[in-house]
Amino acid sequence: MPTSIRNCFSVLKPGGLVLFRDYGLYDMTMLRFKPDQRLGFREYMRSDGTRSYFFSLDTVRSLFVGAGFTEVELEYCCVKSLNRRNGKNMERVWVHGKFRKPI
Repeated sequence: MPTSIRNCFSVLKPGGLVLFRDYGLYDMTMLRFKPDQRLGFREYMRSDGTRSYFFSLDTVRSLFVGAGFTEVELEYCCVKSLNRRNGKNMERVWVHGKFRKPI
């Protein structure tokens, strides 16, 4: 992850923005994983072999600020939606962030 963010920093024009959105801690997807799918505190292996990582605000802040960006906005976005077909409530947690490359 740090290498990808540094690469973004290197190609972005001064004053440019990076918009970030990904899974947040305790998203319903994270809570549905079985214990044997857990690779680390926030990382899980899906049945198709791909991995899912669930971010905290501090982790995202550390990654972007560590690459040279300045934080413009960073927050959790919690959304409750209802699956009308089966009547289940889904509680989603996302991390939204805006980071600017200094001028």
